[in-house]
Amino acid sequence: FMPMHLRVPFTAVVSMVWTCILSAMRGGDALHGDEMAGGAVTGTTLSIMTEALDDYFTCPVELDRELNHICISAAGPDRVGYVAQLARIISDQGGNVTYSNQVRLGQEFIILMHVAVPPEKARTLIQAMKTDKELKPLDIQTRYLMRRGTGTYDKPVLGLKVHCVGADSPGMLAGIAEKLAEKGLSVEQVNTELRQSTKKSKADTRLFVVNADCTTTVDSSQEDLNDLMTDLSKLKKELSLDVVDVRVHRI
Repeated sequence: FMPMHLRVPFTAVVSMVWTCILSAMRGGDALHGDEMAGGAVTGTTLSIMTEALDDYFTCPVELDRELNHICISAAGPDRVGYVAQLARIISDQGGNVTYSNQVRLGQEFIILMHVAVPPEKARTLIQAMKTDKELKPLDIQTRYLMRRGTGTYDKPVLGLKVHCVGADSPGMLAGIAEKLAEKGLSVEQVNTELRQSTKKSKADTRLFVVNADCTTTVDSSQEDLNDLMTDLSKLKKELSLDVVDVRVHRI
């Protein structure tokens, strides 16, 4: 039982405590100007995250230095079982799949994989894939991947995750990629996809989604980051993007 005159102060204190807890759990500092006040208003946001770049983007070719690294690409008429068969052969031959992407496009099934394998088993693995009868319809291509030599490149000090969404139209990826290149950002990975809008007002709208992981060797100041967001805001208007979200990762 609580006296009536204490109920309002008690409710206020509990509300404040929960607000502090939720703010701490959210993590990260959202730094943006009034014109970027939040995704719900403008669709343009900037977040500054402090963490190791290794947590942001990890390249398997540079991780396992004692192994051989093979890029596998394949395409062929779609049917059930391709992924299972290919993955089983790789596993039986001592290989380990790290990065992979498989997708059906029309009647074709497309495969892209990175496989790490002990050097003495690399040739046997490639031979097993290319001679397997069930995988014959696939045009399997392989290429050895090499690590970047020490001293041949500058170590990145800043990483950016860029997420853009807008009504599908020609030139969207080109516009976004050109803007990133202008800012000296090196693309480590970029993924695009089409989605059907779930909003009733946009029931017939196809949405184009771009997710890009970028790095730079220049430690940008807050002013530089604000300039980048200003440019992306302009691009948002030019391409009629609904969402532009940038997460900056510092060491």
